[in-house]
Amino acid sequence: MSDDLTTPVGIEARLRRIVTDLTMSQQTLAKVRDEEVNAKHGYEAARRRALFSDHCPKVARGGYTTADRDAWVDEQVKNQRYQYDLAVAKREAAQDLLRVVRDQAMVVMALANSVRAAYQVAGSGR
Repeated sequence: MSDDLTTPVGIEARLRRIVTDLTMSQQTLAKVRDEEVNAKHGYEAARRRALFSDHCPKVARGGYTTADRDAWVDEQVKNQRYQYDLAVAKREAAQDLLRVVRDQAMVVMALANSVRAAYQVAGSGR
């Protein structure tokens, strides 16, 4: 059932739901931030392991270039890099959701002020 945002009761119900949504959004953001940090550390650790691997191309004059080495390392850690990029995207989406819920709260509060004023005028016989 949707809340009737033209009544104080409906607005109060919507605000109560928004409080719950804000809490859930904040908890989700905290969780995905932790996942992003873990993914970043996993990616960086895999990159270091690849760089120091015996199979890593050694840069030398007339031999492998730094671009060759970096391309090889990037290929070795592509899955970890993908997981990190996904974690970043999830964190950004969670931040966006929190902003949207906060914006919704602001709109409902503005509606509450408008409805309150309308009810005060209606009760005054003006």
